[in-house]
Amino acid sequence: MKSDNQDVNIQNENSHDEVPIGAYSVIPWFKGVADSIFRTTERFIRNIPSRLRNKYLRYRNEKNRLPRRKTKSKVYVLVGYTTKEHVDRRFTGIKVQQMIRKVLLLLILLVFLFIMYKWLNPLGNTNEIKQIVGIDKIDDLAQEDPFGASGKSNQIQISTTTITQVPTLTPEITGTEG
Repeated sequence: MKSDNQDVNIQNENSHDEVPIGAYSVIPWFKGVADSIFRTTERFIRNIPSRLRNKYLRYRNEKNRLPRRKTKSKVYVLVGYTTKEHVDRRFTGIKVQQMIRKVLLLLILLVFLFIMYKWLNPLGNTNEIKQIVGIDKIDDLAQEDPFGASGKSNQIQISTTTITQVPTLTPEITGTEG
């Protein structure tokens, strides 16, 4: 059998595990959120001067490391374990690749045009074209050529004549009373 003291101890232990109900559980949560917001805002404001100082020092150090520009051309700074010869080799390699790329593109376009010309075959069978149009010889087209050497002149001639009006006298007819 259990004693009455043991039951009281068990009730006290269980009462610590219970979560408060209602407004008592919301107030600590709001307090925790407000404390967190206050701490982060304070840290942000406290760090503003050091961040501004560090930003200015980074800018000043970067400007001091770069060589001065004397022209509009960009000045390159070698960083790390590279040498000028290595940079020059890379630069010429890039230029060669661009030239090869342009030449290959031009060749592809020329091959494409050649294939299209062969596929369409515009001058393949001129006899069919002559039959479609109804012309046997080229001379048939140029029979009435106004600019040809046949001697005919199909030029329009403009004649100018002037018409002058001659004044004529007309007798006046007067009415007779009678």
